[in-house]
Amino acid sequence: MTETNLTALRELVQKCRDLSEHELCDLIEELGPTLIGEARELGSTSRLKIKRDAYLHLYGGLQDHWSKLPPLFRDTLTQRVVPLTPGERPQQEMQELAHLEILSDAELAVQVAVRDVVDRVKTACIEETSALERRLSQLVLRNALPHGYSAFRVSSVCECLEAVCAETFPEPDQRLVLMQLIGKHLVTELPQLYRTINETLIDADILPQLKRKYRESAPVSTEVAAAETTKMMGTLERLEKARTPASGMRTIAAVEAGSRKFLESLQTLQTAPVVGSTGTHTNVVRQARDSDAASVMRPQEAVALDIVSALFDLIFNDDQVSEGIKLLVGRLQVPVLKLAMLNQQFFANQSHPARRFLDSISGIAIRWGKFVNANDPFYRKLSELVERIQNTYDGDIGVFEAAIVELDEFIAQRDLIEAESNRVLAEAVRAREEEIRIQREGQLLAQRAADEALIPLLANPIPKAIEQFLLSYWRDLLQARIFASGSKSVPFVETMQIATHLVASVAPKKEAADQKHQVANLPALLKGLNQGLDEIGISADERREFMDTLIELCLAALRADTQSVIMADPKTDSRPTVVRPVPTLQVSHETENGVRVQDISLPSGQDLGGENSPDRANLRRVRQLVRGDWVDFITGGQTRREHLTWINPSRSLLLFSNHAAECAISISSEALALRMKNQTVVLVKRDAPIFERALHGAVESMDKQV
Repeated sequence: MTETNLTALRELVQKCRDLSEHELCDLIEELGPTLIGEARELGSTSRLKIKRDAYLHLYGGLQDHWSKLPPLFRDTLTQRVVPLTPGERPQQEMQELAHLEILSDAELAVQVAVRDVVDRVKTACIEETSALERRLSQLVLRNALPHGYSAFRVSSVCECLEAVCAETFPEPDQRLVLMQLIGKHLVTELPQLYRTINETLIDADILPQLKRKYRESAPVSTEVAAAETTKMMGTLERLEKARTPASGMRTIAAVEAGSRKFLESLQTLQTAPVVGSTGTHTNVVRQARDSDAASVMRPQEAVALDIVSALFDLIFNDDQVSEGIKLLVGRLQVPVLKLAMLNQQFFANQSHPARRFLDSISGIAIRWGKFVNANDPFYRKLSELVERIQNTYDGDIGVFEAAIVELDEFIAQRDLIEAESNRVLAEAVRAREEEIRIQREGQLLAQRAADEALIPLLANPIPKAIEQFLLSYWRDLLQARIFASGSKSVPFVETMQIATHLVASVAPKKEAADQKHQVANLPALLKGLNQGLDEIGISADERREFMDTLIELCLAALRADTQSVIMADPKTDSRPTVVRPVPTLQVSHETENGVRVQDISLPSGQDLGGENSPDRANLRRVRQLVRGDWVDFITGGQTRREHLTWINPSRSLLLFSNHAAECAISISSEALALRMKNQTVVLVKRDAPIFERALHGAVESMDKQV
């Protein structure tokens, strides 16, 4: 290894160390107000008096002493990460032995609580820390990481935190409750920090291929997976024993014949429709369970039938699962039931091909959120594979294995297509960074003019849906047209006329002439709205809900029914409050591959005030975003899911796109943090796969009934 390479690696390690320490210290400093609020609330709401007293005691201590803890943590963390030389370690160990003392019961309880916090945080971080340890091992082999350095370890962070808590809050009861509260936040925050460090190393080409493996596999060790399997099999055995007395009076031949009869009856259900005439999803497994054919069967098969029936009930009732995904998964009800009845290892083995295929559906579903486009290439491919399984599965799991291979190949091909598209987008944004900076002043003036133009339309009560639309989508269009041709131009005047007609269209019409005029002008209004939305790159899916609401409001207005207007717009207040829009500048341009990019930033050099300025917590969350993250952009009540595909070297600009849309978003880190603060951007959490959640819920529910 050359000295240059070793120097570069040491600089990389130092960058990761600085990142880790800086983000940890910021996190601890931000936690103060949150912990004070939580202690106060728990002190008021906890059922047990001893708990209420403990939280209230902590509440007082936090108010008096928390300000001392963040700087102490910063100093202690810096001191503890300095590695010891081999000669220093025995001396330190002798000093530690000299201070050993017998712990009181209260101190012992604190130590137990700290160990519990460490274990929970380790479990939450295992996916990221396992990959990080492998990468750092590569660096250790190259002599780039200082000998004995342990600051990246979860246990080291928690020990440092416990030490400063002990110094700041010497009373054990306060410290015990405090560590428990802090632990809940570490479980959420530390995985993201470790993920950011991993991405930094990936960017430096340190085991880049490990990225896909550790993100797509279950974040558990072999021992944890084995323990989970053992636990599941034990639960299944209990459920079977509870069923055995009910079937004990029947002969073995009768039970086997009943099982065969039931499996044969499933053949007609395998291709049955899963959506009823009312539009609700049909649980065909529950129908099968309640049939005469299910009256006689083996206990293990009866248990499998009950679990799968409850499993699909949970999936169909899960508000977090889109209707399109429910339709896909619902078509696999009978194949899943057959699998479970033929081999109960299906419930316990996470690597079972059918489980892996079902998990793949969850992995792809994150691209869509709650709205699935049936024409999307991913949805079409999944639908094709599901139909094949539904029509051909006869007990051979090879059909699932083949589906997994085919889906992986399809995803790999799509990844290449998206990578090229994202490269073009990133180049376009990079080339325009300086141009965008120059345009901001003109955009700021255009934004102010657009806000002022909307004030008269918002002066009187209007339905909330119309108000949100004007303050979001239509405001963007007004700003774009002012910036392009001025506030006296024909395009701007036409845009304002459409906005005026929109407000008038939802006002109750009592006179026949007004009603006739409304009917005659509605097509032109809808055409003008759609043309304007096309201009700023709003997809048909994104605008559909607003258009549906608008039609309902217009129909109610024709009936001169004020109450119907309110019912058609459930968010309407008696007099809606006009909220000033977030002060972001927006510029749109088109790239070489035909994708429109919306550039969003905050006005530079302007005093935005506390309400319209990003806070530290959300700026930290933006710093910890990595390529591959998904976020929901919420505009005018409509949600648009986007994928983080590029970050510039200074992390001042981020690019989001979605393969299903012809409009991307480049946004400054400050504007993104502000939108997070105002909850118009929400990070998408990677929950457990749909099937895993439902399976564990179904088994736990049945186990409680035994």
